[in-house]
Amino acid sequence: MSTAEVLPDVKSSRFDHRREKILNAASSLFNRHGLRDATLTIIAAEIGLNFKSLRYYFKLREDLVSAVFMRSIDLHLKLAEAAAEERGLECRLRRFVRDYFELLLAVRLGTRPEFVYFGDLRALTTPHSDDVWPAYGRMFKAIRKLFQVPGVTWDGSKLNAATHMFLSQLLWTPVWTANYFPQDVEQITRNFADILLYGIAAKGVIFPPLDEVRRPAVEEGDRLSQGSFLRKAISLINQHGYRGASVDRISTELNVTKGAFYHHNETLDELVVGAFECSFANIRAAQDDALARETTGSGRITAAAVSLVRQQMLDEGTLLRTAALTALNPELRTRMAAEMGRLTLRFSNMLNDGLIDGSVRPCNLNVAAEMTTAMINSSEELRRWVHGATEENAAELYVAPLMTGLLAYAGVE
Repeated sequence: MSTAEVLPDVKSSRFDHRREKILNAASSLFNRHGLRDATLTIIAAEIGLNFKSLRYYFKLREDLVSAVFMRSIDLHLKLAEAAAEERGLECRLRRFVRDYFELLLAVRLGTRPEFVYFGDLRALTTPHSDDVWPAYGRMFKAIRKLFQVPGVTWDGSKLNAATHMFLSQLLWTPVWTANYFPQDVEQITRNFADILLYGIAAKGVIFPPLDEVRRPAVEEGDRLSQGSFLRKAISLINQHGYRGASVDRISTELNVTKGAFYHHNETLDELVVGAFECSFANIRAAQDDALARETTGSGRITAAAVSLVRQQMLDEGTLLRTAALTALNPELRTRMAAEMGRLTLRFSNMLNDGLIDGSVRPCNLNVAAEMTTAMINSSEELRRWVHGATEENAAELYVAPLMTGLLAYAGVE
């Protein structure tokens, strides 16, 4: 046996160590600033490398973006593999939730490096998206397998909807778990898993007829109205991320000139803020309509959720996904996040009324409100993962799992 076969490859080891350091720094920066502002130059400065040295590892920024997403996908696949070792649906889902929250806590405490979140995944373009999206699909299928246990028979659409709900709820948790002290995470983990499994509504609650819940009318306007620019921005950002919603693309799809765009909007950032404000107004309107109903607390929050989910199922949705927050500067991002927090608090107040009238079962109302917001936010992707999802069946497919719990949704007593 040669010496080369015995001794470790020092050069390779150093390369891999430095590459991991770059991936760790990039994950942290992408999570904080989004893909838009975390350039290779900034990442190099973060870890004390010059730009030329960084390009030795990743020639293009897109190469680095793709690598951090693939590493995060691999991490989630390992969580799914560990959860699959458990027997029974409840044990599997609890295991995944527990391991995921422990992972978030370890990152927060600095005992393990950050992994990139998936909010900006749509900003990827070809050829990198051709590798990352299929890998994300494999991750989705691995998590879906957790739901396929003996004794549970799934309709295909319901299985995909339940998987999307479960994964989306977990991916939303970094948004709100940072508000809790580290020593409270274990309790919050139990609260979160309890709501996922057993739902929000009290057992036996009869919901108001969902076909009576109508989405608010969407003002059409002509293609040169501000409303048209806002709706097109919401649609393109939701579908392609901030980078996919350029001034050129918005103008082209509306069949107007760039001059017409800048006549109505000083900058693209200004349009994104306007899109958020439009979204918030739509959420408030649905909440106001629900609060005016003569029904229970759970009936009100269900009505608001159904209305908003149906809005998201439109060809041009009326609610901007919160992943677009990373496109804004820190000051605007903080302002928009605070407004989103106030709207979530209104859901918490509805839930509190339901707890008093008995239509909401005892649970952590703050966590349940965050999960309601997460469900509405992620419903925009329902068509991607659930074949045949429509505005008409979205309530049954996506609102019901959170209200009744995933176990009842699966038919598990």
